Amino acid sequence: MASRRFLPSGFLILAALAVSGAAAAVDRDTAQLELTQAVTAVQTAERDDAARYAPADLDEAHSMLGSAQSAADARSWDDTALFAERAKVSGDLASARSRQHRAESATEEIERSVDSLRQQIGGAP
Repeated sequence: MASRRFLPSGFLILAALAVSGAAAAVDRDTAQLELTQAVTAVQTAERDDAARYAPADLDEAHSMLGSAQSAADARSWDDTALFAERAKVSGDLASARSRQHRAESATEEIERSVDSLRQQIGGAP
């Protein structure tokens, strides 16, 4: 019975080691794909007006993207993929925060409009 308890955790450890080993051997094509995805995420964040609503996240995305591009120039594919993934995550976060801010602003505007309409028809606020 005790061996059953350790089997899943042992399996998880082996799986984690396999994934970390696979992540350590990144080829050029994989690194370039990661870099392209990072560029797209940062551009999307910029279009989502993240510079206004999530500047710290966008700055982090730009910084990581610059590091990824430098690593690519040096043909360090592992570092390219690592920094590109970080840039993508920061870019996605900046986009999400920007979209959240715009959605909250729109919601507030709708609530103000509803309150105004209620007052006009004599309803309770």
